[in-house]
Amino acid sequence: MELPIGETRTVQVGDHRLHVWEAGSSGPTVLLIHGIPTNHRLWQDVVPAVAAEARVLAVDMLGYGNSDPSGGSRVDLAAQAALLLRLLDTSAVERTVVVGHDLGGGVAQILATTATERVAGLGVVNGVSYDGWPVPLVRAMKAAWPVIEHLPPTALATGLRPALRTLFAHQDRAAPFIDRFVEPWERPGGPAQLAQHLRSLDSVYTQTVAPFLPRLSLPAEIVWGRRDHQMKPEYGQRLADDIPGARLTWIDDASHFAPADRPDVVAEAVLRLVAQA
Repeated sequence: MELPIGETRTVQVGDHRLHVWEAGSSGPTVLLIHGIPTNHRLWQDVVPAVAAEARVLAVDMLGYGNSDPSGGSRVDLAAQAALLLRLLDTSAVERTVVVGHDLGGGVAQILATTATERVAGLGVVNGVSYDGWPVPLVRAMKAAWPVIEHLPPTALATGLRPALRTLFAHQDRAAPFIDRFVEPWERPGGPAQLAQHLRSLDSVYTQTVAPFLPRLSLPAEIVWGRRDHQMKPEYGQRLADDIPGARLTWIDDASHFAPADRPDVVAEAVLRLVAQA
């Protein structure tokens, strides 16, 4: 499916190639980070609005989407954050607004607290945080990783589709996004790669950086779909309370996949960060 704006490129970062959707050519840089089991297409309807005011980089993390398989390299949150810092170096980006969803929200928190000088603004959209994850759905999948890694790709896709559908509030928007999310896992090696991601999930990473959130001094936007029955809204409130000056936006008619349910609201929050960068 064609992208609505911009183009994709492959960036060599150390031993790995990361797939990046780039749009916009002026203004601050915005790094958009997806979660599990999605990819850069999560931001399909957010990027066009943000690219009018910024240079947008929507990346596929290692082992996701069109980026390289991990090949046995670490894929936990800390490792992904370190690789994205190298991506910024390779792309000649000194400072960036970092916005993450789901696991990407955890990666964004790591970047903001450990590479603060590189982060011009922080956005977390229904992101993993504190000890509140893996969420129940993913926890069940993590327990089943020995089975998942041996599934035929088509069987994995068949199982993912109904599970992902429950994470949308606007069911009329779900189908095309689910197709984009599932397609990479239907490729050869997809189930084994997803199993590795599942094995790596551990809240120790967000718990480790949590004490440093109150020390942040940067623009911050927390956006949360109130109908998220997995990453519960109470965590959005806690993040907003802990990060000084953070603005919290509730979306009453969004679930976990808020960037798909209400891309307009998410884009508005990102643009507020851009305006302050």
